[in-house]
Amino acid sequence: MKRIGAFRHYWPEALLILAIVLPWLSLLVLGMVWLWQSDHFWRWALGAFILGLLTWPLSWFVRRRANAEARLALGEVAQPLADWHVRERDAWSDVLAIADATAPFSLLDIAPLLASAQATVEAVARHFHPQAQDAWAQFSLPEVLLLAERVSRDVRREALTQIPGVRALRLSHLIWIHRQHERYGALAWTGWHASSVLWRAVRAVLNPVRAAGQEAGGALVDKAVTVLSYRVRAFATRLLVLEIGHAAIELYSGRLKLSDAELRAARARDLAAVEGPIAPVRIVLIGQVSAGKSSLVNALAQESRSAVGPVPTTARVAEYLLEAEGQPAVSVVDMPGLCDRLEPDVLSQVERADLILWVASAVQPARGPDRKILDALRAWAAAHPARRPPPILLALTHVDELRPAAEWAPPYDIAVPATSKARAMRDAVEAVARTLDLSIDSIVPIAMPPDGKPYNLDALWARLALELEEAKLVQLDRLRHGQQTMSLRELASQLGQAGRFILKGVVTRPPTA
Repeated sequence: MKRIGAFRHYWPEALLILAIVLPWLSLLVLGMVWLWQSDHFWRWALGAFILGLLTWPLSWFVRRRANAEARLALGEVAQPLADWHVRERDAWSDVLAIADATAPFSLLDIAPLLASAQATVEAVARHFHPQAQDAWAQFSLPEVLLLAERVSRDVRREALTQIPGVRALRLSHLIWIHRQHERYGALAWTGWHASSVLWRAVRAVLNPVRAAGQEAGGALVDKAVTVLSYRVRAFATRLLVLEIGHAAIELYSGRLKLSDAELRAARARDLAAVEGPIAPVRIVLIGQVSAGKSSLVNALAQESRSAVGPVPTTARVAEYLLEAEGQPAVSVVDMPGLCDRLEPDVLSQVERADLILWVASAVQPARGPDRKILDALRAWAAAHPARRPPPILLALTHVDELRPAAEWAPPYDIAVPATSKARAMRDAVEAVARTLDLSIDSIVPIAMPPDGKPYNLDALWARLALELEEAKLVQLDRLRHGQQTMSLRELASQLGQAGRFILKGVVTRPPTA
């Protein structure tokens, strides 16, 4: 009754559609009849066959251009995130290779889609867990729940933006569609397929030539629809592979160990691990005895915070908050002078460092201890590929004492040295870079003469500022990895909560008869 009522209501629209469509359909039928009666049908069939042959190179060109345009349109999505480390970027390269090799999915067959998603997830999982037998299963329940939370939030945002009427769509509607499909779907498909086969057989008996032409035309139309939909399918396929790869990297790299709120709590615990207030970014000063670390701390802070003198004065780890005017606040950890081996306290501070500022004297010829400890730190970083290593800058002190010692008239341009002093500073920077295997850009020559103004500290501050973003990423990575193991306090709290829940259920359970 509802359908009859709807037809009575919309009959003008139905007549309008028929009035528009019927003339063109009749023209198609009458044209085929005329071609057959006037003996032009074979000419038409030959022309259609030749045009059909031309569709092969044209379809190849369309596919190739569609793939290129999909890569171009998704160029920003294909870029690795700025806070990804080398391991994440290598995994992303594997994802891009899968996206390039994956053929566009069909709109009707879901099996290739699931196979591609599985291949992407397994490739990323093997990259992060190469030794695990079931690499794809190397994640915890809280991690996958956090991933589901983020994906659901993103899908909701896109659905509200892209799907018309999504707020009016209820679960009951989807359930009704599913029930109708289960009840009538197979029968409807069988009936449609049987009727199509029967009609094609009857058509072939009544008019074989016309049936052959219509079969050829139908094949060409299907081919054209497939080619024209290729662009949309290529875009959707590449986007899907990239999104799955991105989610897999977030899951298997440990970036979902902590939520945003848990990261803030971990940062608060990290700040409370030392006495006194400190800045978000921790810079660890490392160098030989009498390299000028304490003098550098005082000069950077523009106030005396530790003893300065010709003899070693920093006998223990000291941490200071530096808040120079116009410069970002940082926490500086002044370490004791280096020995010939990597001391445990130095390694513990490096593990908590967001940036390492190496201090070396330009007039100290012995670079062996510096190189030995630097190599030890590099070996430690190589042994922990999942950790993001802190960037290393080098402050080359005492450049005012280089020859000629009597000359000191800053500023100096060591990029294009014009004086003997500038050339000596340039040579010292290059020598330290070669000996310690550092880039020249990471070395800043400075001086803190006792009876003069500090030299080139503004350049050091600027170089530190350039590395602060990377240092913050190191800090976030450090906090995530610091939460990978469950603490005894957390385990005890969870066991206590579970015990109270079980006890409450036992106490409140009604007695059985």
